[in-house]
Amino acid sequence: MTGGWWRRNALSLAAIAVLLPVTVGVIAVNEWSAHDLGHPTKPITVEPGDSTTYAGARIGPAEAAFTDAAGAPSGTRVVSATVLVTPGEEPISCVSPTLRETDGAGRQWNEASFELDLENDLDTTTSCDSELPIRYSLTLNYLVPDDAAGPFAIELSTADALPRFVNLVVEP
Repeated sequence: MTGGWWRRNALSLAAIAVLLPVTVGVIAVNEWSAHDLGHPTKPITVEPGDSTTYAGARIGPAEAAFTDAAGAPSGTRVVSATVLVTPGEEPISCVSPTLRETDGAGRQWNEASFELDLENDLDTTTSCDSELPIRYSLTLNYLVPDDAAGPFAIELSTADALPRFVNLVVEP
């Protein structure tokens, strides 16, 4: 009696066996692509001394060096970096770039000029300024542990160009 039920419903069972994984796959792809659009996931790697065009602006070159800062806690040091930004037709805006280790644990640090009490100069720019239509430099300071030796990458992104972001390689 049970063999008859399987035979009568074979077509429906085969459709379920095919459509269920396809449905799960379509939902997963849809959700993953929506996640990808809102986050910086596709790097444009820029080697030391080079630059790239990103969101209509020319970004780079970038330079970095280990520097001394009076406000740095013991066991830490400061990576000071500059990034040249040349806006295109439309000015670019971005938040302060982050610094990431390219080797090892891949640790990440936020810009720390405020914590180091280095924001006294009004001409210092720590994020892309949409009000500046001319070439300018970002002046960035990162507080890193003593064991962070580099190389590093300065990660810069703007909402208009996500999921792409600029990954400027620097070696202090």
